[in-house]
Amino acid sequence: MQPLNAAFPLKQTVYGILLCFCTSAFATQQNLPQTAAYSEEWLPVYPQVSVNGRVSDGLFPFMSDNGRIFVQTDTLYALGINIPETVLQQAVTRKKSLNSNTETTTANEPVLSAAPSETQGQTEEAATSAASEPTQTIPKSNTAASDTQSHDIETWAELNTLTGLDVKYNAAQQTLALTAPLDWLNLPTTVIGQKPERAYDIAKPGFAGILNYDANITRNSNGGTTQGILAEARFTTPAGYLSHQQIWSRTRFSAERTNTQNRNVRLDTFWRSVWPERGLIMTAGDLTTGQTGISGSARIGGFKLEHSYRTQPWRNTTPLRAYVGESTLPGTVDLYLNGVRQYRQDVAAGEYEITLPPSISGRGNAQVVATDILGRTVVVDMPLYGGSGMLAKGLNEWSLEAGYLRKNYGLKSFDYDKQLVGSGTLRYGLTNFVTTQLHAEGGGGYRRFGLEANTVLGSLGQLNLSHAQSFFKQHKGKQSSIFFSTQYGNWTFGSGWSSTDDAFTGFNALLAPSEYRPKPLKRHTASVSVGWHNESLGSFNLSYLRLKSDHDQIDKTGTFSWSRNIGRRASIFMSASKYSGENRNHHSVYGGISLSFDKGYSASINARKESDHGNSYRVALNKSGSGVGSTSWNIGWEQQNNTNGSNRGRLNGFIRHETQYGDARAGLYHTPQSTHWDAGWRGGLVWMRGGLFPTRNIYDSFAVVSTAGMANIPVSLSNNYIGKTNRNGLLLVPSLSAYQKNMLSIDITDLPQDIQTERARIEAVPSERSGMAVDFKLNRMQAASMILKDENGSVLPANSTVFHTDGTPVAVVGFDGQTFIEHLISGNNTFEVSLPEEGGICRFNIDYQAKSHLGSLPDLGEILCIRQ
Repeated sequence: MQPLNAAFPLKQTVYGILLCFCTSAFATQQNLPQTAAYSEEWLPVYPQVSVNGRVSDGLFPFMSDNGRIFVQTDTLYALGINIPETVLQQAVTRKKSLNSNTETTTANEPVLSAAPSETQGQTEEAATSAASEPTQTIPKSNTAASDTQSHDIETWAELNTLTGLDVKYNAAQQTLALTAPLDWLNLPTTVIGQKPERAYDIAKPGFAGILNYDANITRNSNGGTTQGILAEARFTTPAGYLSHQQIWSRTRFSAERTNTQNRNVRLDTFWRSVWPERGLIMTAGDLTTGQTGISGSARIGGFKLEHSYRTQPWRNTTPLRAYVGESTLPGTVDLYLNGVRQYRQDVAAGEYEITLPPSISGRGNAQVVATDILGRTVVVDMPLYGGSGMLAKGLNEWSLEAGYLRKNYGLKSFDYDKQLVGSGTLRYGLTNFVTTQLHAEGGGGYRRFGLEANTVLGSLGQLNLSHAQSFFKQHKGKQSSIFFSTQYGNWTFGSGWSSTDDAFTGFNALLAPSEYRPKPLKRHTASVSVGWHNESLGSFNLSYLRLKSDHDQIDKTGTFSWSRNIGRRASIFMSASKYSGENRNHHSVYGGISLSFDKGYSASINARKESDHGNSYRVALNKSGSGVGSTSWNIGWEQQNNTNGSNRGRLNGFIRHETQYGDARAGLYHTPQSTHWDAGWRGGLVWMRGGLFPTRNIYDSFAVVSTAGMANIPVSLSNNYIGKTNRNGLLLVPSLSAYQKNMLSIDITDLPQDIQTERARIEAVPSERSGMAVDFKLNRMQAASMILKDENGSVLPANSTVFHTDGTPVAVVGFDGQTFIEHLISGNNTFEVSLPEEGGICRFNIDYQAKSHLGSLPDLGEILCIRQ
């Protein structure tokens, strides 16, 4: 919003002085008519002008006649007011009619010209120029020539004759407030809302080697044991990374059986390169095809190229709603979402555009409240619906895959089908309310095509439509679905329908073509769900599912659930379900209560009753962990009473301890018939920056932090303590989020006095599943404080400058001779002091021993400065 001009009295004074000079200039013009030729009330004025609440700088010439204000069109254009041609013509018509009826006032009541003498783009500089040429703006006398008189008379017009222009003139304060329609003004649009975030500066991956491992051993009461290791080896480079996964296990089934079963299987091996600025990802090796709502994924060995916005989290890809409004006067605009104010911003006169935040989920209401400087308020309500899985208009994501299907995954290392297959997926934001998705795949005589559309139906809800067809062995299969979901206040609703042919299939048909024997059947599924939440009564959910096949077999399932918080530490829940089919009916009821305590402790009690399995009861006590250095555990007892009269109790327990170097765990499962226990360790090793670091599992990205060789410096990630640097000043920080801002910081409160750091916090943005180097620059200062005195024992004058012998100023003497000098060298240091009061210099020496002052900034006491 344009602020009020606080310097108005000063401007009025300046304008008054300029007015004296301007009126003097008027008196000296050679074309000035005789003073008696026109009225005494016809005077030039230079008021301070505001247009739609915004004060305009500069001098703008106007004429006053008995309280009426006259202006030239050039002046209006210089003020940014573009008068429409129709308004100009109307003003001219009225003046000409007035002149034809009142001949005696023709010379003294000028008429506005329909076309300005200057261009509409004339600036305020032109307005000042107009003020310096009054011969073009003062009306001529009756004695002037008729042609000249006619030209000058049509130069001026009364402001009040311009229809649509509101005029408020204060002669005493010399202010003129003009309010014009916004389409007369060339005003910029004020943009309200969060500014788009700039692209992150993603670090280039460094060379590193990573080994993740998960070792486990189990044993049962029969003497059977199993040892196993799941491991991943990863090597990262600036061009990408290579990943390899392997599983090894050894099993002995019982103490009596001495033979063992060994398994050593390769799982996945692939190379991946990422270009995050372009959103491109290339993968070669073992991979999965693109998964959509109309197609499942398949494992292949081959090549994949995809474009995805997940490498650009700073970019908003969801459709954003916007509202464009206007304000004739400056004011403020507030935006509310569901009654909660999101932001407030001052706006100048003109249009403003509000971009709603992307956090809208489900049905809601946005309210824009605009208030101008006169207190007038305009409120606009906008019903909204925020959909999921939507892309903004024009955005797209796609993937292309080609290779050979993987068989017996997890059982064999190199088992691939011999038929080449391929697939492609395109997801495109057709409009801000419709996102489409196309998918095609095929190979070896199989092919499938599909189309999916997600659309937001105004403020009603979201509708998802899909249809796919498959072709294999001369069989054509179809699958179609429709689903609608909405949310209104505390209510949620969803309903869907789908139909699938038995002939509809996927890549799995190629792996077992002999088992593909479709029947002429169709499966129809219909579902509906309703939810309601109330702060006092809790949350209620009701759902119904109906499955029907062509031979009229109908399966129906209904469920009901309810949960409610009791205070801050307790919650109660209950659910019930009923299933009915052609040959079986089943119902169950489940409920319980959970309690939470301080320091991560919690307890729960629940019970279940099933029509064909009897009753069960369970009691459990838990403790949650709080990160590195914490321990979490769980212990519970369950009693099962079966419908056949048998009873069985089960005891189970689990404990885990988290460390900087990995997680240790152990578990126990006991019944009266058997006992089973297991234990394991999960961790990793990283080689980077010349060091080998034991660490926790690193599934995503990581950083190696350096503190310039200084050991035992505490390091935190997002204010969570990670650990201290080792003797080489290095620490590995796992679990960084790829392509996101990760705040790394060091604790400088316990640093020695002589340690200086440039910054204690660094934003790290690593690439996918790779490592980056983060350097905190710590410098050891060699400095000392002292009191400088002359030969007489008097302190040197304050503000005296201390110079190095090479003439470089290094310090300034403070009060009482106190001086602090940095960048000392170990040994003798010579300095000179310029004495401004006496005009001379003095010299002193400092014998500084760096090793004896490690960790401190010494006070050297009194130092004599000898006059030269």
